[in-house]
Amino acid sequence: MLTFIPHKINEDYNKVEYFRVNKELCDNKLYKDLSPTAILLYSLLCDRLALTYANEKINNISKKNHYYDEEQNVYVIFTRKDLEKKLHVGKSAIASAFKDLNKANLIQEERQGRNKPNKIYVGKTISEFNEKFINMKSENQTSGNMNFKTPDVRKSDTNKNNILNINNNYTGRDYSNFDWSKLYANID
Repeated sequence: MLTFIPHKINEDYNKVEYFRVNKELCDNKLYKDLSPTAILLYSLLCDRLALTYANEKINNISKKNHYYDEEQNVYVIFTRKDLEKKLHVGKSAIASAFKDLNKANLIQEERQGRNKPNKIYVGKTISEFNEKFINMKSENQTSGNMNFKTPDVRKSDTNKNNILNINNNYTGRDYSNFDWSKLYANID
């Protein structure tokens, strides 16, 4: 059994990668029928979508492997099996989540045939479509009501967890004396 280890106030909290969940999927009544699995699935698809955009920006993909179609619509590739493993759920839960997202007009799929995975087009939420989303250059540190205005808005690096923005150089470091056992929380 795992040992409970609480967070400490003097530690840096943002030391792990995480998936961003669109708050609108939880707050907007239009999305009330989405299951938690569907919401998390949408977050995974958006994470993959962000990777596609990042790779396109830095031209990290070969000329023939672009993830957009002739109409410039961006899609992602994620097999059902990979999603089952990633979300720790079965085939029926994934099928149901895809059905929920399709019904909410948040995804569309295009079959490729020949045992190739489907192209998954990730749709915009109502706020994205209406361009009523939060300005990502600054963040209001008060949560809750989006209409709340405060004169002091803390500016932060919203991309601090983006792996593409990390400029650390790990080559040449000596880890031979590092106690690797400290990385494991539950050593018996």
